Amino acid sequence: CAGEVRLDAADEFDKYGIDIMVRFRDDESLQALTAQRQSGGEKSVSTMLYLISLQHLTNCPFRVVDEINQGMDAINERRIFKKLVETACAPGPQYFLITPKLLPDLEYTPKMTILVVFNGPWMVPQQDWKLEAVLNVRRQALRNGS
Repeated sequence: CAGEVRLDAADEFDKYGIDIMVRFRDDESLQALTAQRQSGGEKSVSTMLYLISLQHLTNCPFRVVDEINQGMDAINERRIFKKLVETACAPGPQYFLITPKLLPDLEYTPKMTILVVFNGPWMVPQQDWKLEAVLNVRRQALRNGS
């Protein structure tokens, strides 16, 4: 995986742009990131790495990342999550990652706070929710190799 950002200088300033160039395979040359050329997961990886690379250029109290892992394969999701954790745990703004799913066994640090929100008509009412029962189901699944 490799990439670079190129300035697309035009004759008039308001026509300037940037080209995000990416490569996901060793036998390819850098190609422009477009809606048609790369897969959804490749676009997500490229977008997330580009945004992370810009973090030191802007000041804000927090950042929100919404479902960036959609379309990513498990390997790239782990890589991006690791990079996001490194960035979020460095001095700077707070990060909020919103996602309907996370891979099991992701690496977390003590500098992180995880909030899990369950919602929907099919959910067990809060007063009936038993954390120990949920943990026991997960422990049993781990013992069974799931």
